[in-house]
Amino acid sequence: MGRESETNPFLQGNFGPVRGEDDFSELRVTGELPRELNGTYYRNGPNPAFEPKGRYHWFDGDGMIHAVTLRDGKASYRNRYVLSDGLREEQQASRALYPGLLDLGNDMTEAPRFKNTGNTNIVFHAGKLLALMEGALPTQLRACSLETLGEYDFGGRLRTAMTAHPKVDPETGEMLFFGYAPIPPYLTYHVAARDGTLRRSEEIDIAWPSMIHDFVTTRDHVIFILCPLVFSLENMATKGNPFCWEPERGTRIGVMPRNGGNADVKWFGTDASYVFHPMNAYAEDNRLVIEVARFGRLVFMDPEAQRQPQGPEVNPRLHRWTLDLAGGTVKSEPLDDRIADFPRVNEGRVGLKHRYGYMAGAGAHMDSTPLFTEIYKYDQQTGRRETHDFGAGNGCGEAVFAPKSPAAGEDEGYLMTFVYDAAEDRSDFVILDAQNVAGDAVARIEIPRRVPYGFHGNWVAADQ
Repeated sequence: MGRESETNPFLQGNFGPVRGEDDFSELRVTGELPRELNGTYYRNGPNPAFEPKGRYHWFDGDGMIHAVTLRDGKASYRNRYVLSDGLREEQQASRALYPGLLDLGNDMTEAPRFKNTGNTNIVFHAGKLLALMEGALPTQLRACSLETLGEYDFGGRLRTAMTAHPKVDPETGEMLFFGYAPIPPYLTYHVAARDGTLRRSEEIDIAWPSMIHDFVTTRDHVIFILCPLVFSLENMATKGNPFCWEPERGTRIGVMPRNGGNADVKWFGTDASYVFHPMNAYAEDNRLVIEVARFGRLVFMDPEAQRQPQGPEVNPRLHRWTLDLAGGTVKSEPLDDRIADFPRVNEGRVGLKHRYGYMAGAGAHMDSTPLFTEIYKYDQQTGRRETHDFGAGNGCGEAVFAPKSPAAGEDEGYLMTFVYDAAEDRSDFVILDAQNVAGDAVARIEIPRRVPYGFHGNWVAADQ
C-alpha cells in the first residue's frame, strides 16, 4: 500500500503541510503598509505533523497558527503548531497514532481515539487567545509567542465541546457560542461575559443529532441551523461513516430570544441544504434576515462520491433566508451564482444590519478541490459585486476585515488574506483596500516560504 500523501490531493501542493516552525522579521513589502494597522493577524488550519496512518480528510490535520504582526509600518511572521496532548504523544512516538475522520468507524471493538487538533479557527476574547475545533474544548495559546498553554474550560464551567465559530457581540462584548454532540445533549448554548466568565449554559432540544458547524445571532436572537446531515452510530458500525445525508428532513432554523431559553425556541422549515458558514444575520420589521454560504447537497466524508462528477448543488453560493417571525414562513432566495464560501463582515456589524460582506470565490478556477482564487465584496444595498482576482493557481483564503479606526465607516478599512504564488511556490500576505477591492493591493508582504491553505482567522489590534 502506498503512502496517503502520494495520492491524496489534500496532502499535495499548497494543501500539503509545512513541518517547520519559523520566525521571520523585517519582511519585504511591496506597496506600503498602512500605519494605522498595528496588531496581529492570526490564521489557523490543518497541518498534519506526520504521515497519516490511514485515509486523510482535510479536517484531520494538526492545527497550525500562522501569525503576521504589523507594527509601525513593518511586518513579521511566526508559525507554531497547536501542541495538543495527542500531538505530544505522536511526537514521542515519531509517527501518527490517531485515525482520521474517514477511518473512525473501521474498528468498532473499542471507542475511536480522538485528538483535539485545535485546527479550525483562532479567536481572542477577554485577553485569551483560543484555538478552536468544534469537537473539543478550546486550546489556549500565549498571544505573543504562540506557545500552547493547554485546553481551556472556563474555570471548569464548560462541560461540552465548543464551536469553532463563536460570535462576539460588538455592543455587549459577550462571546456567544455552542457545543454539539452525537449523543445527548445534542446541542448546548453558552454565553461568556465580556470579562470571559462563562455565565450561562442552556441545553437546546433539536429534532435529530447533526453536525452544526456554525450559527448566527442578532441583537435579540440566537439562530441555530439544523441541516439534514444526521449523526448515525448505526451507520458508523455498518459503513464506517458517522453521517447520513437525509434531505427528506429538510433544513430547520431555530430562533431563540437572547433573553429566553429552550422552551422559547421557534422552528422554521425550508428546503434541504447545508451551511458551514453564515455571513451574518439581523432583525428588520419583525423579520430576520440571514445570509449564508449554502450547499444544496453535502457530499461529506464519502471519498468515492467526491471523486464522481457532481452537480452544481454541491458547491456553496451566497444565499438569503428571510424569516417572517409572525407568519412562520421562510423566503429562500439565491443572491449569486458564483461559487463562494468563507463569508465575513466587519466584526462591528455582527448581529446588526450590514451593507457589505466579503467572501472567497472560485471564479473559473474551481476543480475537485476547494481552491479559491478571488475575493468578492458584496454590496447588499446596490446588489453590486466587486472582484479581486489573484489568477489561476494562486489560491487565497478567507478575507478578514480590519477597520481603519474605531470610528470608521462600515467598509472603511482593509481586507487581509494569505495568497499562494504558484509560480514561485511561496505565499504573500495581501492587504486590499475594502473600498476598492478590485484595485491593486495596498501592500503585499512576502513570506519566505509557502503558507498552506487553511481555514479561519482574525485580526487582533494591538490595543485589544
